[in-house]
Amino acid sequence: MASDLIIGMVGSGGDGVVSAGEALMAAAAAEGYHVVLTKSFGSQIRGGESSCRVRVSTEEVLSSGGTLDVLVVLSWEDFLKFGAELPVGGHTTIIYDGKTGAAEQIPLSSVTPAEVLAVSIGEMAKQAAGTDKAKNTVVLGLLAGWVGIGREAIIANLRKKFAKKAPDVVAGNERAFAAGLAYAEAHALHGTRVMAAARADDRKLLVIDGNSMCAAAAIFAGCEFFGGYPITPSTEIMQFLDRELWKYGGTVLQAEDEMAGVGAAIGASFGGKKSMTATSGPGMSLKTELLGLASIAEIPLVCINVQRGGPSTGLPTKSEQADLFQAIFSGHGDCVRPIVAPVSVADTFAVTVEAFNIAEAYQTPVIVLSDQEIAQRKETVRPIDTQAIRLLERRQPTASELAHYERFRLTESGVSPISRPGVPGGNYLASGIEHNECGAPSASGEVHARMTAKRVKKLDALKQRRDLFLLEGDPDAPLGLVAWGSVAGAAREALRLARAEGLRVKLLVPKLLYPVAEAVYEDFFESVQTGLVVEQSFQGQLHRVIRMYVNVPAGMGSLAKSGANPIVAGEIVDQLRTLSLNLQRRRVPDLQPVE
Repeated sequence: MASDLIIGMVGSGGDGVVSAGEALMAAAAAEGYHVVLTKSFGSQIRGGESSCRVRVSTEEVLSSGGTLDVLVVLSWEDFLKFGAELPVGGHTTIIYDGKTGAAEQIPLSSVTPAEVLAVSIGEMAKQAAGTDKAKNTVVLGLLAGWVGIGREAIIANLRKKFAKKAPDVVAGNERAFAAGLAYAEAHALHGTRVMAAARADDRKLLVIDGNSMCAAAAIFAGCEFFGGYPITPSTEIMQFLDRELWKYGGTVLQAEDEMAGVGAAIGASFGGKKSMTATSGPGMSLKTELLGLASIAEIPLVCINVQRGGPSTGLPTKSEQADLFQAIFSGHGDCVRPIVAPVSVADTFAVTVEAFNIAEAYQTPVIVLSDQEIAQRKETVRPIDTQAIRLLERRQPTASELAHYERFRLTESGVSPISRPGVPGGNYLASGIEHNECGAPSASGEVHARMTAKRVKKLDALKQRRDLFLLEGDPDAPLGLVAWGSVAGAAREALRLARAEGLRVKLLVPKLLYPVAEAVYEDFFESVQTGLVVEQSFQGQLHRVIRMYVNVPAGMGSLAKSGANPIVAGEIVDQLRTLSLNLQRRRVPDLQPVE
């Protein structure tokens, strides 16, 4: 019996491999398994290649995993377009549509799979349903038979999915599923692929993707206005809010461009409404000037950046973590704004709520760096205890403060009371030009220095928030790992594997990326002699940022890759082994020969 299984599927657009993956995930989740589904597409608007990975486990899943256990191929030509995203190893079972070519033509270099099985998937679909569009349903039958999960749940899902179709469509798909199931039962696989039973108490898990979780969190946090423009891979946030926010008294504006979207959100926040915008890298470039306005006018705002491969249009449908420099440094002048990042779909809820809390408490724009991996993948997550989450509101002026209102009054914390239009005595000028305490424009160097210090100082308290960091492992370990965003899941798995081998390792996962919490890193690095900062950016951007502020141990290196080149737990463990061995060799004293 298998307790953890990674299944990959690939085909052309229209083959329905992603729909099949989602159906398999829903069925597995209904039976109590923990599941992560990631999907990947070409950048074409229509057609092109598509793939998905479904990781099913009896235990909590932290990442989409590494080498596939099972690979289903409907088109070898499309398979070749994904490269490292669908890795095949010596233990992989490959099932492919025999129509795509003979076994000796399988395009795998220097890899011998455990088993290769040609199945007439398209022909089976035509015979059962009268159309090869039911190929994905045949695949579901094959997987249900070989993996041993989801038979009843998949049939129920098919009936629900095609409920509005003609009866013969439902019947045809049921026959296609039965054909795949019968084939699997008649042709046993060599390897052990049948999943062990899931725990019954895990059947209440929710299935949701990161963008939907982000939007739901925004509603919970009290967001009343969203202004944005559709851009892959963040568009689902706006779509969710457009469907749901009005039910809670909120408004969604799909603006004419990225700049108008964030400008409207800033205006709504100026008017006293919790506000948000969402985009990806190219859109962040366009929003930069207006984010500077929110910084100098001290307007609360949450800006979601679902990172993708760049620069320019780059890789619109692939994940990357290379917008950190942009988030930190793109604002001109001495502009400091908080940057936070979730580590999973489930974590996206808490991090999004925290972004609203920080924006309101510190009166600042907050950037949330999600990424395509987290935003568009689906996970099984436990129901969220919202009673345990606190919500913060902006500090409003008292009656005595309104008597002689100074919007940007200097305070000990650096945070001033913020009014809104229409409050008697509370009107003020919120502009992008430097201003004094009352908001009046000023070109004075003294005023500029005073107000700059105010805007920077007010974030000092944020750097003391140790709850915005995850710390796992041996506190005194000489080996250290630092990882953030979606890559943190692979690093957490690597930590567990390495510790199981006896390696003394610890891991720091920052959810607060900026401003840099120097004290947190200094405490973490105190025992560290060597290690890795793991991230999916070619330049190793977080590693470089940390070194700007913290005395990083000389042995702390970088494991960095550009987008669409996944970092998996196994390669992190391999490097940890090497680092540990090198560390041991340095500790062994030179033995002098006896004379």
